[in-house]
Amino acid sequence: MKISNFWKSSFGFSALTFISRIFGYVRDLLFSSILGASVIHDIFVVIFKIPNVFRSFFGEGALAQSLTPSIIEAKENLREFLNQIFTILFTVLLAFVLFVILFPSIFVSIFAPGFISDELKFLAATEFLTYVFPYILLISLVAFFGAIQNSKKKFQVVAATPILFNLTLITFAFFAEDLSLKVIGTSVIVAGILQLLLNLVVTSRLGYFPSFTKKFNNRILNSFFARFLPAILAAGVYQLNVLIDTIFASFLISGSPTWLYLSDRLIQFPMGLFGVAIALVALPDLTEQLISKNKKEFMKVFYKGFISTFLLGLLSGLFYVLLSYQIIQLLFFRGEFTSFDVNMTSSSLIAYSYALPFLLSSKFFNSVFFAASKTRIVLLLGSVSLLINLILNYLFIFTYDWGHVGLALATTFAAMTVWLLAIIFIFRMNSQRAI
Repeated sequence: MKISNFWKSSFGFSALTFISRIFGYVRDLLFSSILGASVIHDIFVVIFKIPNVFRSFFGEGALAQSLTPSIIEAKENLREFLNQIFTILFTVLLAFVLFVILFPSIFVSIFAPGFISDELKFLAATEFLTYVFPYILLISLVAFFGAIQNSKKKFQVVAATPILFNLTLITFAFFAEDLSLKVIGTSVIVAGILQLLLNLVVTSRLGYFPSFTKKFNNRILNSFFARFLPAILAAGVYQLNVLIDTIFASFLISGSPTWLYLSDRLIQFPMGLFGVAIALVALPDLTEQLISKNKKEFMKVFYKGFISTFLLGLLSGLFYVLLSYQIIQLLFFRGEFTSFDVNMTSSSLIAYSYALPFLLSSKFFNSVFFAASKTRIVLLLGSVSLLINLILNYLFIFTYDWGHVGLALATTFAAMTVWLLAIIFIFRMNSQRAI
């Protein structure tokens, strides 16, 4: 692998991600200025977390990181393999979406238990979930096609796809007379359809168009599921931790979910711009070096990815810590978003920011483990992170009464612990010549 190509692809992915994040900010600005930290905004940020968490499982998280190496390995059986994955993915997700639409109150009760005490809020949240949950089917198919593009080292469309999502929501918010939950839900589904159509066209031009199959070859599927099943937890661990934060936030004062959501959105900016970009670009190359048993080149890519993600995360975290209030004030202090909301959002942003160097490099570590087929390590790290976050959330909320800031700090401590464990595992693997 030529390192120059590594950086070229990473910068290209980051540039398109940057554009997407700018439109994402415009979207959040419109929503916060129109809705403020209101009940409608709280319902949107809490309930939309539900499909987003499952998106981390079936979308660009577990699916993308598991599928890309498997595609590279499949070679002559590639089309048969892809059709089998497509059939399984579509069938399982369609059944899941129908179940959620039929029984939405079950999921709202699980993921937003704090809403139960307010009947009107609970009913509105339940209805909104039926609007937006089909998005998980659409975006997971997008991730399927995106993994095919990644395996061929075509990263541009994958990086640009979220721009369509943000532009669609901006258009609906800008032209809607009343930004209701129904309008927001409709915009989400329309955005998902547009994203799917774009990636379907691009993938078909690369030589693959999906079709359903009734024949399944266990030998072909084993490699994929050996990576995918542990990755279901690990690849979505950050979103799961944020979802746990949101569940606890539903018990706090009104506005807490919105403050956490906006803080998390800013944390996601450097994560998507640098962490996800470097991890995705490095994954096919890491896999190829392992298949060719070129350990020297593998370690060269590893050190490049590790050092760059950690330093970029450190710089981003320091920037947020030093200028959090000014950033929130500049970005969101207008309309219904008050100075009190600025203070509350700033506090949770600082708490999240300490985790950035660890979160960014952990994204890259996951690619290392997936490439080396060390999925049990990924599963272990994900479980540890969830357990620590859950315990600390309860402790910080109900014992120390730190409110939404305590929830952000719990996620940070969990990220630090998992990062340290990942470092230990990687260097132990290297000393044992396992990679």
